[in-house]
Amino acid sequence: MIGMKVLLVACDENGNIDIADLKAKAETHKDDLAGLMITYPSTHGVYEVAVKKICQIIHDNGGQVFMDGANLNAQVGVSNPAEIGADVSHVNLHKTFCIPHGGGGPGMGPIGVQKHLGPYLANHSVVGIQGPEEKTVLCPPHPGVAAAFCQSPGCTSP
Repeated sequence: MIGMKVLLVACDENGNIDIADLKAKAETHKDDLAGLMITYPSTHGVYEVAVKKICQIIHDNGGQVFMDGANLNAQVGVSNPAEIGADVSHVNLHKTFCIPHGGGGPGMGPIGVQKHLGPYLANHSVVGIQGPEEKTVLCPPHPGVAAAFCQSPGCTSP
């Protein structure tokens, strides 16, 4: 991360990301844009009205979107990070599913990535899930030992 610089993006009067400011900064820095980290819904309770557009602006300018899943419990069963446009998302299981903080150990908790990032994850087995839309997930060596697994990465595709 040496040499990287964090830029703050303005918010509007309702706490939403200022789309014009985001677009201007993304376009200005498109040659070295790494990505955007967004908490969705935000820590102050805002569902970004233009979250898909926000993700698209970052993608159009060469960046990736990391969705902080700290408040994922507010969207469980309603939406998912892949459909919104996030490239990477984690889940705080202690908030979402009421398990002990740490969820079985430091760093434990699902980390979902879009399919194009799958090759960059640790070399765990890849398992296809059959259904109306095929999904690919990375699983621990044995699905029953998740508590001993250091993290639970998974690949999703919209």
